[in-house]
Amino acid sequence: MTVHIAPGGQQDPPNPDPPWWARIRWGYHLATILLALPLSGPWARVLADVRDTESLAGAWVMAVIPLTGLAVWDNACWIRAACAHTDLWEPRIRAALSRLLLWAAVIATALTLPIVTLVYAMTGVHI
Repeated sequence: MTVHIAPGGQQDPPNPDPPWWARIRWGYHLATILLALPLSGPWARVLADVRDTESLAGAWVMAVIPLTGLAVWDNACWIRAACAHTDLWEPRIRAALSRLLLWAAVIATALTLPIVTLVYAMTGVHI
């Protein structure tokens, strides 16, 4: 019985994609954030009104439920856009719109609720 061992074996396949931090499109995300700022105003006013008239917990619930729905929709749109044919624009436009609405909801929530929540938690004072 003779055993032959080939030195080297199979080579590892090359890594086709750069790491995730190199693939972030900074200009696209900054443009989306800037376009989402005017859209976040009405939602921030609704959250502030609920926070002031009803309760802080109610405002958080009103903020988190749409954020969750928008995040799921955004993920689904980006998966469809990634799998779509390169000539199709509609999935990419839908993905950009979903990201715009998600940023608007995130900005409105971030501007309206966290600071007041910290003030309530640290001081117990209702402002």
